[in-house]
Amino acid sequence: MSTVLLPSGSSVSVKVHPVVLFAICDAYTRRKEHQDRVIGTLLGVVVDNTIEVKNCYVVPHNESSDQVMVDVVHHKTMFELHQKVAPHEVIVGW
Repeated sequence: MSTVLLPSGSSVSVKVHPVVLFAICDAYTRRKEHQDRVIGTLLGVVVDNTIEVKNCYVVPHNESSDQVMVDVVHHKTMFELHQKVAPHEVIVGW
């Protein structure tokens, strides 16, 4: 699994593709009735100091008043599948 780390204190620009915003809104409107949040993975590329968010997927989770547990197996499976169609994209955020 690839993750991008940028030096702290560096100036960063972020570009978010419209399909990512629509996917996030869709996931939020489809969340379970008593669920307050949606958790997901942001995928994209980093060129120089610009992060370009190109895709995303929801990561199922359960939460209580004091903790949030994400489905790490689902996250890893989705990332592996995504790598087959877009191997140049890495995890750029949550």
